Amino acid sequence: MLCEWITKKIRCTQLDETDHKILALLKENARIPLSHISQEIGLSSPSIKDRIEKMESTGVIQGYKPVIDYSQLGLGITAFVRLTLQYPVCCQENIADVIKEIPEVVEGHYTDGDEDMLLKVVTESPRSLRDTLNNINMIPGVAYTKATISLDNPIRAS
Repeated sequence: MLCEWITKKIRCTQLDETDHKILALLKENARIPLSHISQEIGLSSPSIKDRIEKMESTGVIQGYKPVIDYSQLGLGITAFVRLTLQYPVCCQENIADVIKEIPEVVEGHYTDGDEDMLLKVVTESPRSLRDTLNNINMIPGVAYTKATISLDNPIRAS
């Protein structure tokens, strides 16, 4: 099923069906041994290794990262923070570089629509979320923020 999703959603002209199957297996478990991929796909381990290295060198595979459960680290509050930026103040320095320095911000995107950025923030409590939002609002170029607290994460991407 995962392979079908990858095949439908990320069809790249440079990748063939075998590459998509390899990606599906790596997406499910990035630490899967080459020998297991080889058995699943029906190619030799060196051939699988070459295909993976090609996908790494072309930027299809950009890294292998752990999936972190922040609640296990005492960070039980996850919020999505929408930022509206004040132009041109926000553009005088790269606002993303300033926001990257805030440890509670674990992900950020520039967006289209009513807001300009979307941040994923993890904190230990509502009070620490409030403090983080205050820190973000103090950044020159941030006009205002809107936060939505996540109650649960039933759909996780790997």
